[in-house]
Amino acid sequence: GENDIMMLRPTATSENGSRSNKAYGKGGSYYNPNNESGGKHDLRGDVARIVLYQHVRWEQTKLFGTSGVIESRAVLLEWMEADPVDTWELGRNDAVESITGTRNVFVDYPELAFVLFGEQVPTDYQTPSGKAKGGTTQTPTPDNNQNNNTGTDNNGNGDNKYYELSNEN
Repeated sequence: GENDIMMLRPTATSENGSRSNKAYGKGGSYYNPNNESGGKHDLRGDVARIVLYQHVRWEQTKLFGTSGVIESRAVLLEWMEADPVDTWELGRNDAVESITGTRNVFVDYPELAFVLFGEQVPTDYQTPSGKAKGGTTQTPTPDNNQNNNTGTDNNGNGDNKYYELSNEN
């Protein structure tokens, strides 16, 4: 998993140094990715989706607590809801897929995070897929402080692609 580019995210040297080996979270012994940007960027959901990808794809077992990757399941799900997927994140997912053939399912279907932990998907949770219970299809908005990459499919025609999940065989 350590060579997986899905795990990499552009960051300033000062941010990386401030985080050190701290787990992500809200408490004093944790690192909140929004602290370094002074509130200019909301990166909490982005971090939560990468953490979940790592957990599922590479069977990261120490997920929660100070010796894990993130403070708690509650913080992870809170961050997922508070910082929805934006166009930059979708574009990044498309770019990684064009190189590796792998997508972060929690970017395309963030509602699966709640299902994974047996939690109720929040009412009116907006997602790119529109598959959330009671939710609506979200048209992701650009984060004005990041590159406005709308994402492209492998044909380069600008269409974002989402995978259909079904209980049917």
